[in-house]
Amino acid sequence: MVKRLAIVGSGTGGTLAANFLSTKLRERVHAGEVRILLVGEGFRHHFQPANLIVAFKGAHPDDHSKSEMDLLKPEVTFIPDPAARIDLENRSILTVGGDAFDYDHVILATGAEASPGMIPGLAEGSVNFHAGPSSAMKVWESVRNFKSGRIGVVIAGEPHKSPPSPDAALFLLDEYFRHRGIRGEVELTLLTPHAKAYPADNIAEVVETLFEKRGIRTRRSFTVESVDPVSKKAYSREGDEYAYDLLIAIPPHRGARVVRESGIGNDEGWIRVDPRRMIVEGHDDAFGVGDATNVPVYKSGVAAYLESRVVAANIAAEIEGQEGEWRYDGRISSPMELGHRRTMIVSATYEKPISVQAPSLVNYAMKRGFDAIYWSFLSCRWEWMMNAYFGQTSKQVMKEALQSVPQTR
Repeated sequence: MVKRLAIVGSGTGGTLAANFLSTKLRERVHAGEVRILLVGEGFRHHFQPANLIVAFKGAHPDDHSKSEMDLLKPEVTFIPDPAARIDLENRSILTVGGDAFDYDHVILATGAEASPGMIPGLAEGSVNFHAGPSSAMKVWESVRNFKSGRIGVVIAGEPHKSPPSPDAALFLLDEYFRHRGIRGEVELTLLTPHAKAYPADNIAEVVETLFEKRGIRTRRSFTVESVDPVSKKAYSREGDEYAYDLLIAIPPHRGARVVRESGIGNDEGWIRVDPRRMIVEGHDDAFGVGDATNVPVYKSGVAAYLESRVVAANIAAEIEGQEGEWRYDGRISSPMELGHRRTMIVSATYEKPISVQAPSLVNYAMKRGFDAIYWSFLSCRWEWMMNAYFGQTSKQVMKEALQSVPQTR
């Protein structure tokens, strides 16, 4: 009987999972023993971190987009028709176009959905770069045409994709207006629900020092409740208000619509998974990876990569009849752009608290280098380099050796 392996979602996590499975099970696919099916959102694959440079440096989205077909290995069958329903009980997927597919194992890589409409007035009164390339272009148009006044970057919900992005946005705005020679005419402010400019103290210390040096303000304990797009004011639950000329939002995020409508996720649509094996709660034939899950780590490409590698290895091992199991250790590594060709790297695991690599030109070059190899990285050609960089992030252990991990959301 043919083993049917399905992946839902063609972002970073889904594309990697499909290609990892193809690499490990190529001979079985060619022998007709395994079928790998990727149900994607469409023909184009966008490099999500590029939204930041589209929004604040004017990069064009087309320069950071490729055909999904060109990124997949030939052993993967690609369906460019989004999933409309996922039935975990009956092991089936229904697409928007009405096609149905059954599976033996499924990997859910459905991502996170930026939802500014969850806060009254936010969608009408702000722009954002998290909802996709077209939204990032609207940010750029607003910034490019801005001449003077108050710009607020508001964290309007958590968790959200790329936690360093609110601070990075302000650093890039500072750099841009300095290059235009009008920095003195523009007031930049971070509006955050936290007591610091960044939740982790050691990162906040670096960020706040640079904020002070560059004249960037912080409104702490500002949990946005509503926005009035006519008067251009944002109101907080704490009773504070902020008048702006341009509001750039980090909008609330939730799990993908297909997850919510399929009744898979929690109240916010995040898929509940075992945080080490990535198995969906109550379904040992289903897995979740990347931004779609409730795993208590940053929603980032590195997490999606490491989780996808673990899941693909375990599925392949089961099919091959191998002993042992791979586990995800919670490793994240997320760059924060600081403007002026400087970047710092934020890292952590389940066992190790958040740490930072000091701002440097070397880190900036490393980030730019990764951006350049992203497309070939999706093909799994750079495993030797990733293993050297991340070290032993996924340990192969016997199944009875599972240890306790932090509680998930």
